[in-house]
This record gives sequence, C-alpha cells and structure tokens, in this order.
Amino acid sequence: MAFSDNPKSSDMNAAKTVATAAASLIVAVAALAAPAWERQLDMKAMADAAKLIEEMFSGKRPYSQKDFQVAAETIQERSGERLSESYRNEPPTGDSKANSDAIAASAEEFERMARELELYASALVTAAEQNQGELGPETRMKGSMLLGSPFGRKAHVLRDAASVPAEHAFHMMLQTCTSCHQRFRLPQR
Repeated sequence: MAFSDNPKSSDMNAAKTVATAAASLIVAVAALAAPAWERQLDMKAMADAAKLIEEMFSGKRPYSQKDFQVAAETIQERSGERLSESYRNEPPTGDSKANSDAIAASAEEFERMARELELYASALVTAAEQNQGELGPETRMKGSMLLGSPFGRKAHVLRDAASVPAEHAFHMMLQTCTSCHQRFRLPQR
C-alpha cells in the first residue's frame, strides 16, 4: 500500500520531506560559501609555508630539505590554475577579503599573477630537491643581484624564475603576493 490513511504515517512523511528540504538547503548554502572558505584555508596554508621558508633563509629555523620542499609544494599546489579557478564567477560574500569586482575587471592580470606565484614556488621546489643538507651559496641572493629591483632590469618570471638564486625567487614570489593583495584585496577597515 503506497498511500496510508494513518495520520501518524502522513506526519512522518511530511517530517521526512521537511528534513530532506532543510538538508538540501544547508548543502546549497554550504556550497556557495565553500569557495571563500577553501580559499581562506589555501591562503593561510601559503602564508604559513612562506613564513617557514623565510625563517630558513633568515637562519631563524634550521634548514630541513623536507620541510622546505613541503612548504614550497604547498604554495605551488595552491597557486596557478587552482587559485585562478577559485575566484572565477564567485559571488561576493561577506567574509571574503577579495575584491571580486577588481578580479573580474582584470581577470587576465589576476591569472598572470597566480601563474607567477606558481612558477616561483616551482623554482623553490627545485632548489629543495637540489639542496639536501643546506641552503648553499648558490641559493642565496648576491649583493649585485638587481633583477626586479628599482635599479635593475624588470624581472620576467618565465625567463628568470628558474635561473635566479632560490632566495631571490622567494623574494620575487613575496613581491607577487604583495602586488596581488594591493590590487585585488578589499581595503582593510
């Protein structure tokens, strides 16, 4: 018997329908909020990874090839296409620090910066693979290194990321982060 005249059965079916509708609504709301939340987690992971790398370059933390490589891979995996995709067609949300209008208006520039971040991180992964015991002299910036500085030639990430010392690639990566935040983040209140 598919239909019951039993009022308790009817109440149970109505309760199941309401519960199913409520669950569907919760899933839909969570899906809309997920990109901002996931991006925030990715940004936090990249910031933590950059801090770890900076501490190794500055000597505040002893060099560990494994930790350095994992940190560089964290940035590499969360940048590039993954970063760009996480902002495409994203409706503005109250908890996001992103300036969705600026990103949409300058999507190519945003995607270029996301790719640059990935390329610099890739150079750091390579440096970790090549430096098992320490960050040797070949990984360090040299006093005459002016690439990307106000007094040197403009850096070109596709050409230069793999050819500069890892420490310089790291600083160029941080410069990319800063430029992106200045351009595509809502003003801090």
